Amino acid sequence: MENKIKKTISVWLIVEDGENKGKIPLQKRSLDNKRFVYICQSTWAGKVEENEEVIDAVKRECEEEMGKEFAEKFDFSALKLFCKNKYKIDNKDWEAHSFSGTVNDELLKLAKLHHEAFSRFIFVTKGDKTYSMSSGKDPQKNIILFDDQQKVLEKIFK
Repeated sequence: MENKIKKTISVWLIVEDGENKGKIPLQKRSLDNKRFVYICQSTWAGKVEENEEVIDAVKRECEEEMGKEFAEKFDFSALKLFCKNKYKIDNKDWEAHSFSGTVNDELLKLAKLHHEAFSRFIFVTKGDKTYSMSSGKDPQKNIILFDDQQKVLEKIFK
């Protein structure tokens, strides 16, 4: 049986104005999320469905995680593919597509994070301490990201 590569997307936005200028908003998983409670992730992220184009997954996940009003006003054409990484989980091949872009403060305020995330973003800059899940740090007391996303964040801040 063929081991078909599964794909994920993540979008990393940098705030271009306002009090969080230069910061990246992260979502933090809430108690409503059945897995990885308190783990942070990019501005929005998710899996690419079978037979779905990557850019369509970016748009679908945006609406699901950021709300319809935000998704309708966001300029997806301004996103750039920042990197693609391959990894294995449970002996399955995955390919992570990470996009970067900017967002203005006014538009970001329209975001309505879904129920599986805390209602407010956590904003990080290069100087903030963030850790990967494999660090063993307590996600309630620290900013913890999935291992692959921590590596992408480190690349963004280089």
